[in-house]
Amino acid sequence: MATAAPRAATSGLPLFPKRPLGRIVLPVAGVFFFVMIWLPVLETFYLSLFHKEPGEFYFIGLTNYARMFGDELWRKSLSVTITFALMDVPAAVASGLVVALMLNTIKRTGVRAIFTASFFFAYVVPLVAVALVWRFMYLPGPTGLFNTLLGLVGVNPIPWLNSEEWALRSVVILRVWKQTGYLALLFLAGLQSIPAVLYEAAAVDGAAPWHRFRHVTIPLLMPTMAFVVIIATLGAFLTFTEIYVMTQAEGVGSTRGGPNYSTHVMAYYIYTQAISFQHEGFGSAAAVIFFLITVCIAYVQFRFLRARHEY
Repeated sequence: MATAAPRAATSGLPLFPKRPLGRIVLPVAGVFFFVMIWLPVLETFYLSLFHKEPGEFYFIGLTNYARMFGDELWRKSLSVTITFALMDVPAAVASGLVVALMLNTIKRTGVRAIFTASFFFAYVVPLVAVALVWRFMYLPGPTGLFNTLLGLVGVNPIPWLNSEEWALRSVVILRVWKQTGYLALLFLAGLQSIPAVLYEAAAVDGAAPWHRFRHVTIPLLMPTMAFVVIIATLGAFLTFTEIYVMTQAEGVGSTRGGPNYSTHVMAYYIYTQAISFQHEGFGSAAAVIFFLITVCIAYVQFRFLRARHEY
């Protein structure tokens, strides 16, 4: 004999409805992601095989890719992007972890929430506004805030955005400051999920704070660490707004990314080719290669960090 579906004790509704909401939400979400993300990606792959400029559109195969690999500025932009990520990601992850550890030591929930919100505030401020403010603070000579503060302690002014040596570092400092609160919030969530009994057991066994951090916190924080490192790396590779707002350059057809292309990252290179110069096919080829490089790096990071976690 067939039995009726079990019902909730209070509401009288079935515990397992015949048409769960997921059957509607998941297809809609799938269509949304396909239309908004994967369809433009596929279109970019398609356009990379064509010569597409105003009034011109015809198939040229892999010519755009051959032209791109021979472009010295493309190689320079890729090198600058990798250098930028190598400077930005470790500093941002380390600062986020340090802030999260400090916040985690605050036992009163209300006080911890106030400090967490104060650090997170920098992340929610629009990036264009932040970049404009920092651009003025980076002004050369004694007119800039940073050089004024350095002068108070007897340090010579630094040509922040006006020198090849310091321009990229200046953008890195801005990004680390802006990301720290967000990454700290992610790390704090991971720290809060670690059972306190593990620290108590380690303390009973005589483990010092450093050993508890090394043998308890770090291993159990590796899933969060993997997520944080990957999103920080993707963010560094996709950096564009800071370069567009804060930097200048010499050179024909380019007004930003300098000096001497020292901050000419790949995202800005793609923008100038596809939008400024309207070489849409060539810009699409550069975007395809950059997309594949970014996916490969994220995959390698994920595999490495997951292996460390499983170990």
